[in-house]
Amino acid sequence: MDYTCDIEISAESTKNTMLCKEKFSAVFIPDLDPYTEKTKLALIMGLHRNTIGKWHKWAKMLVLDYRAEAEKTPLMNRYQCWVIGEIYRLSMLLKRKQMICLHLRDNRHDYSFVKFQQIYKNYSI
Repeated sequence: MDYTCDIEISAESTKNTMLCKEKFSAVFIPDLDPYTEKTKLALIMGLHRNTIGKWHKWAKMLVLDYRAEAEKTPLMNRYQCWVIGEIYRLSMLLKRKQMICLHLRDNRHDYSFVKFQQIYKNYSI
């Protein structure tokens, strides 16, 4: 069965997204070390390490560029941290695993390495 992911944005989810965007502004990714442990990323993001691990599995399963990067080293590079930050933002909007995964699957191009490079082109990443 093929599902599409239509996002309905409420006032509350918009507020949560704005808070999330403030937390993960363009300064966040360039300030990270080139490679970061999941535990350290969890501390920075104020999340439990298991949450990072869960989102890491989702990203490996649904985002091809992420999977390719994850196979290189057990540490997370800045691109992977950015994807995890985007999943965090999605979780504030969509709340449910199924909706988040459908959105990631249906919008893979929004989480590609090329998209990451476009966003951070003015930073030395």
